[in-house]
Amino acid sequence: MLPKQDQLPENLASAARALENDANNLARPGQSVDPRERRWAARDVLWRFSTLDRVRSCGRWSIRPDGSVDVRANGVAVGYAGLATCGSVWAEPVCNAKIQAVRRLEVEVAVSTVQARGGSAAFGAYTVRHHGGASLDPLWRSLSGCWEAVARDKTVRRLRADLGLLGTIRAAEVTHGVNGWHPHLHPLHLFARPVSVGDVWRLHAAQERAWIASAVRQGLDAPSGLAQHLHAVTGDASGVLGDYFAKATFGAARVGWELTSTQTKTATRSSGSTPWDLLHAVHQDGDGDALALWQHYERGSKGKRALTWSRGLRALVGLDSEASDDEIATAELGSDADTGFTITDWAAVRHDPRLGARLLGVIDGGRNWSGGRAFCAEHGIPVLSDGAGMEGSA
Repeated sequence: MLPKQDQLPENLASAARALENDANNLARPGQSVDPRERRWAARDVLWRFSTLDRVRSCGRWSIRPDGSVDVRANGVAVGYAGLATCGSVWAEPVCNAKIQAVRRLEVEVAVSTVQARGGSAAFGAYTVRHHGGASLDPLWRSLSGCWEAVARDKTVRRLRADLGLLGTIRAAEVTHGVNGWHPHLHPLHLFARPVSVGDVWRLHAAQERAWIASAVRQGLDAPSGLAQHLHAVTGDASGVLGDYFAKATFGAARVGWELTSTQTKTATRSSGSTPWDLLHAVHQDGDGDALALWQHYERGSKGKRALTWSRGLRALVGLDSEASDDEIATAELGSDADTGFTITDWAAVRHDPRLGARLLGVIDGGRNWSGGRAFCAEHGIPVLSDGAGMEGSA
């Protein structure tokens, strides 16, 4: 059983005061912080102020009766075994990175496989009108309702069949700006044959019409046609994917990256801040307003699917059945044989979560176990004296 969780602050004002006191300890002006350390540093905020029980526990407690945590390296990656996980792709940056690494590879396999068979792809974005003060959860539901209406539309179905649509991978994303929450969907259509720019334009026109009509039926203002787009990805899976991606050219690997790399994206000025921008503002600047937005976001996004495959598409591109986010996050690195040493008390990392990231960096993929032990000794992290890891072992 996990230890009893700390109580959340009674109000956001007290949370903001606590954040102001700690902000300078989490990031130093002008200091470069590697992405892994930035993810772990954010846990200091989540462990205290997340509204989700599992997120407050993620990486914070050992799930073993003796409280131990293994440090492992398997020749490919380095990580921990024995820690609680939450499986949240939306609200926990360490779990997000682990989950999205798998999703990214799957998207790239799908695109590359379709290309190799002479097929093609189209990529786009669809959203609804939004305004400041609107709650996120109803906007998510409106988005889903619009997409379901598109899929049912007879003209859309006919055009998709004519173009040889194999299926669609759909990514959901949200930003926050001057007009409030801005959720949007990114469909990646995969076709069995080459499609032209004109083909994609006709499909988009039908999808856009069905999308806007559904939004209006749901009582929303009609979405702007300028906010919806679908672009052909040329035969070699490179091409312009639209203004949303800064008019860049992407290959198959890049398509997968844009569908899944939510932590590395920077929102445009018009679309505002990504949720990770908000979390960063909390743990670096002690921004109480960002904390309020983050807490609204994590509640509103809980249980939503970040990446959805149409039925049967995974099998068509040779992928196994899909593992859930929770299954991916819970899967532990390697086996007991990959354990370099065992931490007997995780308290030092709970006090300063950045130590968790820094220790993995020192170990350097399993090439520096002795340096890892020295790091633990220096920072008061107790380890078993007879750890199995040897210099240079996998």
